[in-house]
Amino acid sequence: MSIPNSVELLFINNNFIKSVHPNSFLDKTSLARVDMYANDLVNLDLNALRISPVPSNRSLPEVYLGGNPFHCDCTMEWLQLINNMSASRQYPRVMDLDNVMCKMTHSRGMTHMSLSQAKPSDFLCTYETHCFALCHCCDFDACDCEMTCPNNCTCYHDQTWNTNVVDCSGQNAAEIPQRIPMDATEVYLDGNEIKELQNHVFIGRKNMRVLFVNNSAVETIQNSTFNGLHALQTLHLEENKIYELKGYEFEHLSSLKELYLQNNVIEHIGNKTLEPLTSLEILRLDGNKLVTFPVWQLSTNGRLVEVMLGNNLWSCRCKFLQGLTRWVADNAAKVVDSADMMCYNTDSKPPQRRELDFNSTACSDFYAGSSVIDSMLVSDYWPMVVVTLCVVILLLLTIVLWFVFRDPVRVWLYSRYGVRLCSFRATAAKQFEDRDKLYDGFVCYSPKDEEWVVQALAAELEPKFQLCLHYRDLPHTAYIQHAAPAVLEAAEASRRVILVLTRNFLQTEWSRFELRQALHEALKGRVFKLVILEEGPIPEAELDPELRLYLKTAERVRWGEKRFWEKLKYAMPSVEPRGKINANYRRNINNYTIDSRVVPNGTHHSHHTYPEKIRSQGPPSPGMQMLPPPAYSAGMPQEVDDANYSSATTATPSPRPSRRAQEPRPISDHIYSSIDSDYSTLERGGSGRRGPPWRPQHVMMQTAGVNNGGQAYLV
Repeated sequence: MSIPNSVELLFINNNFIKSVHPNSFLDKTSLARVDMYANDLVNLDLNALRISPVPSNRSLPEVYLGGNPFHCDCTMEWLQLINNMSASRQYPRVMDLDNVMCKMTHSRGMTHMSLSQAKPSDFLCTYETHCFALCHCCDFDACDCEMTCPNNCTCYHDQTWNTNVVDCSGQNAAEIPQRIPMDATEVYLDGNEIKELQNHVFIGRKNMRVLFVNNSAVETIQNSTFNGLHALQTLHLEENKIYELKGYEFEHLSSLKELYLQNNVIEHIGNKTLEPLTSLEILRLDGNKLVTFPVWQLSTNGRLVEVMLGNNLWSCRCKFLQGLTRWVADNAAKVVDSADMMCYNTDSKPPQRRELDFNSTACSDFYAGSSVIDSMLVSDYWPMVVVTLCVVILLLLTIVLWFVFRDPVRVWLYSRYGVRLCSFRATAAKQFEDRDKLYDGFVCYSPKDEEWVVQALAAELEPKFQLCLHYRDLPHTAYIQHAAPAVLEAAEASRRVILVLTRNFLQTEWSRFELRQALHEALKGRVFKLVILEEGPIPEAELDPELRLYLKTAERVRWGEKRFWEKLKYAMPSVEPRGKINANYRRNINNYTIDSRVVPNGTHHSHHTYPEKIRSQGPPSPGMQMLPPPAYSAGMPQEVDDANYSSATTATPSPRPSRRAQEPRPISDHIYSSIDSDYSTLERGGSGRRGPPWRPQHVMMQTAGVNNGGQAYLV
């Protein structure tokens, strides 16, 4: 690309430029700014930015290079220093050096780093063989000044050859390479299988400053392995299998500053092992098997600033433990992992681990756990601890299982054995609600669902429970507002209120304010009496604020679910002996009445007739099972004499007509009755209840039947 010499501003950013030739801007005397950021420049020669000398009264041109994938090898070190070359006035100023990222030739961590963070030793180039100009033995095999990279290794150097890196890591080699360059400054031998470090393997490498022999399965170190490494500052021996340091391994390493021995299996360290390390600053011994290493000997290493001793098997014996805790407490700033230090009592089986208290130097054999008595106590109590733990776990598991499956278990036990677990016996007031009631349950439902209620629900429950069905047993009236008191008294006379919740019920019954008000009044403070028999999921019910409260607090049974009848019977009250019930009836006979109603002509009647089935209403709710229609009696009701008459106030399920219904009578708010018979029609053990004879809705009959000679007194 040809650039005019008169150019002042040059914008060539966001392109695919891969190279810039030397002296490209040399003759551009008016140049003020060049934008070359966001291109594909990998290498850039210093002469590519060379310009003609700029007078001192003019500012140097500005160049932008960020966003290029520079490979910062040894030829790119100038880029970090270019802004310091302003004295010659022949190089522009790079304004975005902080935005220049470099891919490093050799990096053990980050492959990319900011140019401003890179050190001169990071700008490296690879080499295979190199011989200095002053070396006169390069033609011979044994030449110390000739540098040849070992086989299967990679070697690097910087611009001045002050950094010489030899990387032989990850080769699974069984021994150290023979011809490591004498001027090597960093040697990487990690990731191999070198079980033993032989004598004098590094001799002559007087410039070596960093040595990595970690993670190489090293087990033993000979006495002269590191002989000749007088400049060595960092030694990595972690993640090996070293089990013992006898004392001669680190001789003559007086310049060593960092020693990494963590995560080996060291059990013993000789007393003189660390004495030669007079410059030592960082020592890592964590993750080994040290038991009684006298850490207070580290006080001779005066420059030590960081020590890690955690995750070892320190002894709990007082003779050693007192010295250990005292030294760690005195050097708390140096021991950075004291929280990971534990002592182990090996006299007990299995060994016990104890936390160390560095705030107190007091100790006893009881704390150490080394006494015979303590061992005996631990041995004797261990089985009991195990048994107790198992019992607690079993108890917790049982509680969890009971909490999860409590309802199915209760239903199964009740249906199988008649046992009612955790039955309702909370307060005296609630117990009273289940006593002295005419009925076990009052069933409130829609007339559209009557066929299912009578032929399925009542047929299943009435052999055992005494039921009062809304449209079968309660007096019927043409006036809706007159039905609410009857529902209220029937609900109060029953131990349970069964609500057959279907879409038909929501449309025909729940939409009536009087019925809702009567149910609310009957269930006020006694919501435990309510059993909701659901047709299935009904979103409309969940949206009703009054019904939603009952759905949350009442017993719910859903038609069609598994063990439906067992769950429903479990929700019903317990059946008491029959004789007790009859006695209660006789003793409290006047407690429950159903109001008679005043018909429009002013005559007071007790209506116990039944609504005519509305054939146009269609089939019952889809959730309920379709059953054959009930066998209604087509015959006319038989007359009974006055002695067998009972008013509707008894709310008995088997009404009979009476001749008294034809006689005029005064208007009254209530009809009270007194019955001395045994209510044979209420016997649970008797024959099942038959449905009432079918009557047209317009026939108003003043009847309420008791089959066995009851006496009725009208007021």
